[in-house]
Amino acid sequence: MAFNQNQNMSEFVQVNKMVFFAAADRNKDLILDQLRPILENAEHVLEVGSGSGQHIYRFSTDYPNVVFQPSEYDAALRSSIDAYANELNKVGHHILPAVQLDATNDEHWQQVIQPAGYDLVMTTNVLHISPWAVSRSIVRGAGLVLKSGGSFVAYGPFKRNGTFSTESNREFDQTLRGRDPSWGVRDLEEVEAVATNEAGMILDRVVDMPSNNYMVFFKKQ
Repeated sequence: MAFNQNQNMSEFVQVNKMVFFAAADRNKDLILDQLRPILENAEHVLEVGSGSGQHIYRFSTDYPNVVFQPSEYDAALRSSIDAYANELNKVGHHILPAVQLDATNDEHWQQVIQPAGYDLVMTTNVLHISPWAVSRSIVRGAGLVLKSGGSFVAYGPFKRNGTFSTESNREFDQTLRGRDPSWGVRDLEEVEAVATNEAGMILDRVVDMPSNNYMVFFKKQ
């Protein structure tokens, strides 16, 4: 998630180093509710594209014993993530320093590997604002670092069988491609094919979410 390109600048504020995105605030609890069954028993969680850090902060608030590893390509946002994390780490939570993660860089994936593997790798509103090569690398990277039985969860808009769920999603896709031809709403079946054929994962379930979004759950074999 890029601070200067991918966000509506009218919907953020910054206090000291903490960046606040209105969109992240709106969906954080909805996403958390879907993740609770996983987080209840999780030890290590990786977020790919942590943005401002608001999601990690919210999730850690309810699950202080989980070790969260945030990651973000944008250096300015990594400072925001760490600022949020410091607030909770002062009282015993476990949010690690944000790392730079270029999903297409194998060395970056090596630096986030946990010896025991992650219970959960999650990414929120990233796949459609990334080139397909990056989206594919995120899925492949998740398969690399997850433990057997672990979950990869992606939140955002998707097409199903090449079809947009709503006309507004079709228009959103056109807007994205107008900003960058390599962006766009991904076809869920194409993402699933990468997960199955290149990352050792199977599609577990798809959950309809508000605002024409989905949460897609994959499980590592």
